[in-house]
Amino acid sequence: MDLIKEINEKYQALEAEIDKKLEKVQAEEQKLERQEERLAEKSTALQSPKVLSYEQALQRNANTLKSLEIAKARLRSRSTYSPVEKLLQRALENYKKELDSINKTREDDDQNDGKEVENQNVLKPGESHHHHN
Repeated sequence: MDLIKEINEKYQALEAEIDKKLEKVQAEEQKLERQEERLAEKSTALQSPKVLSYEQALQRNANTLKSLEIAKARLRSRSTYSPVEKLLQRALENYKKELDSINKTREDDDQNDGKEVENQNVLKPGESHHHHN
């Protein structure tokens, strides 16, 4: 019977120790929770001035829209008046001119070839006439 009593007392002491430790842990947790709450309150208190009135919100939105419009216009003008675009346009025009001139010379050559052939045909009999005389 004494043995059982000893064992019970031992375990009761251990239980009491564990209970004390648990209480400490719980107390620490509550402290941390309170600190977190305070921090949250502080951060919301610091953020509260950022809350805008209706007029301020409208003003901010108007400014945002204005800067977006400016950015859009800038991008549009860059895309239409970009130097690359001008260079490409110039290159295209030069290419077209080059093509036209090539085509013209070809057409001229074709016409000349035809004329030369005609001339040759005309000349040959004339030449042959000259040679006979």
